[in-house]
Amino acid sequence: MPAGAWPAFGVFVCAWGLALCSILLVYRRQISAAWREPVCARPLLVIESDDWGAGPLPQAEALDALAEILTEVRDASGRPATLSLAVVLAVPDAASGRLELDDLRLAPVLEAIRRGVDRGVFSLNLHGLEHYWLPALKASQDPAVAQWLAQPAPAATEMLPPHLQSRWVDAATLPSRPLDAGDIARAVDEEVSLFRRVFGRIPAAVVPPTFVWTREVERAWVAAGVRCVVTPGCRYTQRGRGGEACGVEGPIRNGDHADELLYLARSEYFEPVKGRGAAHALQALTRDLMLGRPCVLENHRNNFCQDAALRARSLEELRHFLRAALDLHPGLRFVTTAELAALYRHPGADGFASGRTKWPFLWRRLQATGRLWKLLRLTGAAAMGGLAVALLSTPGVRAPAGGK
Repeated sequence: MPAGAWPAFGVFVCAWGLALCSILLVYRRQISAAWREPVCARPLLVIESDDWGAGPLPQAEALDALAEILTEVRDASGRPATLSLAVVLAVPDAASGRLELDDLRLAPVLEAIRRGVDRGVFSLNLHGLEHYWLPALKASQDPAVAQWLAQPAPAATEMLPPHLQSRWVDAATLPSRPLDAGDIARAVDEEVSLFRRVFGRIPAAVVPPTFVWTREVERAWVAAGVRCVVTPGCRYTQRGRGGEACGVEGPIRNGDHADELLYLARSEYFEPVKGRGAAHALQALTRDLMLGRPCVLENHRNNFCQDAALRARSLEELRHFLRAALDLHPGLRFVTTAELAALYRHPGADGFASGRTKWPFLWRRLQATGRLWKLLRLTGAAAMGGLAVALLSTPGVRAPAGGK
């Protein structure tokens, strides 16, 4: 290099270094979060299905059909596939006010749930005492809501307006209003006590209905003995003027903590009735495993409780997904929400990767950061980092060659 070019080169290097430092400073939290999130040592799949329990009796037939499919598909350890059911404990009853899950009229549903638990294919989480805040329903001016409350039990909560299916805000009028702390504490005590009465234990995890809840609700869950909350990767705290979930707090990642509470984050959907069937779930599974994360899929009972043709299609999509998942990822393990929470709370020696084994997964996470990754590519830092990861990571753990 000619002597006169050195000053210009020095200016370029300084400018490049300053730009890179600025990028790292601006995105330091995102980079830190990607680094701190544990990398799973083996591929894990959790399928969570919401809304089961108190409600229409045809659920019993659907639950038995699901149990048959789950039993016939087993991972390399010989364990059958599992479905973590988020259970609703009560629906309205025009005569008594509330029909609870252990009422004799709901015996077919409860017995089907227990059969699946005994076969090792169902695991139970708490969804809520009810899939709504009852005073909000009663205060609603919607004639359809009044008709829904008066219909013969057991009723299907999916028929309610979406904003009124939220349990932990008062959405009788929009935007929603927060609930009184005392009302929250009493409601949480009631639902945890009823879950324990029906199933003999405190729920290992809770799945907030419609994912609208607040830190006040979390404090009540902790006081009642709950130690895990399933999230969509953030916390929605209210319903907006149009009924939409809003007031976002987050992001939340698997293994994050707040006081005594552990958070888990769902990553994608398995909803055949909405066009997100086996192919969609397989893409999500492969993506999550490449990032060193468990794949936690969201599902709802309405995939299996509609007309016979839709139910048959959803069941076949589930069978296809589970078999294809094992074909693509032979080391895949089926786990429940409770087991995944226990892994993050008490990581064993082989639960998470460590040292240089983590680097390719962490690098892939940076590739999935959108604007940050584009800036790293623009500065050339992505190419340099990719080379370093390829050279320094544990042999046999391949780093990606590039990004998109």
